[in-house]
Amino acid sequence: MNNILLPLGLAFIMFAVGLGLRLADFLEVFRAPRGLLVALGNQILLLPIIGAILVALYNGRPEFALGIMILAACPGGPTSNLLTVLAGGNAALSVSATALASMAGMLTIPLILWASQGWLLGETSLITVPPGQILLSVFLVTGLPLLSGMLLNHTRPGWGDRLRLPARRLATAAFAFIVVGAFISQGEVMIRHALDLGPYILALNVGTMALGLGSAWWLKLDLADQVAVAMEGGLQNAALAIFIAVSLFGVPAMLVPAILYALLMNITAVALIAWARSRAARTAACTGA
Repeated sequence: MNNILLPLGLAFIMFAVGLGLRLADFLEVFRAPRGLLVALGNQILLLPIIGAILVALYNGRPEFALGIMILAACPGGPTSNLLTVLAGGNAALSVSATALASMAGMLTIPLILWASQGWLLGETSLITVPPGQILLSVFLVTGLPLLSGMLLNHTRPGWGDRLRLPARRLATAAFAFIVVGAFISQGEVMIRHALDLGPYILALNVGTMALGLGSAWWLKLDLADQVAVAMEGGLQNAALAIFIAVSLFGVPAMLVPAILYALLMNITAVALIAWARSRAARTAACTGA
């Protein structure tokens, strides 16, 4: 995969996320912060713990194990925002959680990966990447474009309104390009190890999605917030995981978990959308009655 197109595509995806975030969205979410706090807590704290537990149980290739931890370190991706809308979830909560988790990820991703590479690869590792290099790279391809999109949307709201929809469409195409390109480069390896690695990737996806849904329900959040929290927990930024595996570690095998995750997460997201719409329809019918 082209080492220039990959970071550029990821940067544009994050720029599009920034364009979708208004100051009013932040204010609305912060007025009732429980949903935001549980979404961030699931992503930043509990998701890496679940990833570490799965990796401790996994006895396959260490490159795949580190690939799982790369996924667990990544924040929610822009796909979660779109699918949250399709499921009738709280779009403002979803976008705000994605933005804040991406900002926090500039610090948490280097720390998690620094600890993970020492744990999983050891002294004989294929390659070790200093935390400072990870931090700088993550900031340049995620933090800076995200902040730029937010700044443009704030200072030139008219431009933001005109660019938002086409930018979202291009971002979706860029995400598809990144995943398809990764699949083409590692498709044979992925297919060969799908049965070995697949259950762990599915457990990471379903586990975090169920954790988000359950924790939001336990806090008595409404259905729209439950859906947003679940989507944020279960739809990680696979494009960022691919970028880290290819451009930072330079070990193609590490992106195999991200490819599998990108495929599986859309299947589970469709199931969540169907459940949320059915639940909303039943609630509306009962209320109308």
